[in-house]
Amino acid sequence: MNKFLDGLTSVVNQLINRRSMHNTSVVERNRMSDQEMCAFLVTGLGSKIVRLKTGYALNDTLTFTDDAQKAMYNRHLQKSVKRAAKFALAFGRGVIVLNERGEDLYTPRTRPVDMERTRFSVFSGDMVTAMDVSIDLTDERYMKPRYYVVNGHNFHHTRVIDFTYVEPAEQDAALYKYGGVSEFELIRNQIVNDGVVERASGAIVEKNATVFHKIKGFKESLAAGQDKELVDYYGKLADLRSIYGDGIIDAEDDVISVAQALTNLADVDQITLRRLAMVTGIPLSVLVGENVKGLNSSGEQERQTFQDTIENLQFDYFIDPICELVKACGMEPVDFAKNQGGSAQERLNFEQTAIQNARFLWEMGEDYRHYLSQNEIIVKDKFKEMFPDGE
Repeated sequence: MNKFLDGLTSVVNQLINRRSMHNTSVVERNRMSDQEMCAFLVTGLGSKIVRLKTGYALNDTLTFTDDAQKAMYNRHLQKSVKRAAKFALAFGRGVIVLNERGEDLYTPRTRPVDMERTRFSVFSGDMVTAMDVSIDLTDERYMKPRYYVVNGHNFHHTRVIDFTYVEPAEQDAALYKYGGVSEFELIRNQIVNDGVVERASGAIVEKNATVFHKIKGFKESLAAGQDKELVDYYGKLADLRSIYGDGIIDAEDDVISVAQALTNLADVDQITLRRLAMVTGIPLSVLVGENVKGLNSSGEQERQTFQDTIENLQFDYFIDPICELVKACGMEPVDFAKNQGGSAQERLNFEQTAIQNARFLWEMGEDYRHYLSQNEIIVKDKFKEMFPDGE
């Protein structure tokens, strides 16, 4: 393709058409390699993004039917779920293999697993290959693998809990091993731009105060191959200074400008961080870890934006595999709490408002108990459950 049209053509000046960015640019998608994803995961910025999202999404945010179920989840499953979620963000997929001793893992699972005899092994997406993918539109496993090859071992899909991130286009599903798109692939350009700005800040130290020594006959010495002694001598002098190096020029030459200041670096740094915050959904104040700036800024908008990002992450990518996992272990389904965001005082204000609304429902003759239970205001009385009807 050598021509792109945006629907608007200048009949007077064709130069406008040739230089238009809309006509000369096209958006492409390139899948990141597993090695680059691994490199992003162990960098400071990439690791912090993954830890922030999984931490806020899974740290004490699930609700259970009773305390026994919660204790069982915390003891056997919590660590594996959080690790699989991190791999899902970093590689587009993270799997939990239900490795039950004494079972043929290649055959379908027909009963709940025994958690005391099961090892919950977690693997990242770069270790997983999809096998026997269904293309039957009537199959519930359509475009999903029936078997997983994990580190050279075959597992039936009923013994694998598959955490996947952003779903790619169906024509690219095979390219992503029928998994998800990594968070790092979505924000790769922004992280690279931030690295460029970080490198530029170091260049200020190296180039802003460069010293040039004028040495008469330096060009002749250089041409005759006798410059080594001069470079060694002035190199020793440069080692005594805090700047990384000096410049050497011939005394007969002229220097137009010695100052090499990099201007507007702070503005460029803010632009890269703001774009990174935009594409990740993490507010700049949370990403950097600083107070919200500006007059009359309470941080409420930033908190709400981040809470929306976390809730979308929970209900779009985490809740289904977590429910599948607890069901495979013979537990009741779980859900994410409704009132997660905000401080303790804000949660108390929410509960107070909910109780006032329940009173209005009671005065109207409506079911106020269901409303309070739905908003997780009512705490179940264990003794009433144990001795119903006053027994």
